[in-house]
Amino acid sequence: MHAGRLARWAVSGPPFVFLLVFFVVPAAIMVVASVRYPGEFGALAPLLGAAPGEDGGITFENYAVFFGDWIYAQIFAKSFGVALLTTLICLVMAYPVALLIARSPKKYRNLMVLLCVLPFASNFLVRVYAWMIILGPFDLLFSRFAVIVGMVYVHLPFMILPLYT
Repeated sequence: MHAGRLARWAVSGPPFVFLLVFFVVPAAIMVVASVRYPGEFGALAPLLGAAPGEDGGITFENYAVFFGDWIYAQIFAKSFGVALLTTLICLVMAYPVALLIARSPKKYRNLMVLLCVLPFASNFLVRVYAWMIILGPFDLLFSRFAVIVGMVYVHLPFMILPLYT
């Protein structure tokens, strides 16, 4: 019984430590940084030994400004709208492709998956710059349409592969 428990911890322990170190700790640092007065030149001052109102002290003024100013709600709503539209477009485009891959003969299935993964062979910045070259002559750069096209292109394989599997 003891060996089984040790084996479970040996298997689940490293991913748990990984998540703790690379997700929970940075999230906690961000929460602490969000309620502190900025230090000199906007940097984080030492947390210990600072009086309230001094560099490094605790304040909720940042949240009061964030929730009290209407511009932040507008920016959040626009960002959420772009993300939602990108997700819906990716879903509408990816579902038929994933269905086609799943129902295709086995000899073509690997080729189709390879074609979906092929854009990952080039650098992200190169792919985005290619879209800048494509959309530039049509004066579509720096528009919401260009942002959505770029995000759909980048995230479409991430929607196709889970739907296929």
